[in-house]
Amino acid sequence: MDSPEISNRFDAEDIRKLREFNSLKLSKMSHKEILDDIRQGAESFMSEFNNRVTDKQAVYNVSEKK
Repeated sequence: MDSPEISNRFDAEDIRKLREFNSLKLSKMSHKEILDDIRQGAESFMSEFNNRVTDKQAVYNVSEKK
């Protein structure tokens, strides 16, 4: 199942597409598969979030020393 095509505007139509995609995807998954999918998504999000925080902290530390 391919992810829906999302526009650059990210408007109500895009949100509708995502909800429809997720509903269909989840309806075909077991409880264990759903939990595994959520965990995988959370791990991916937290990894990206931590990278961004680390980058911002490095910039802040450099500017603080000046």
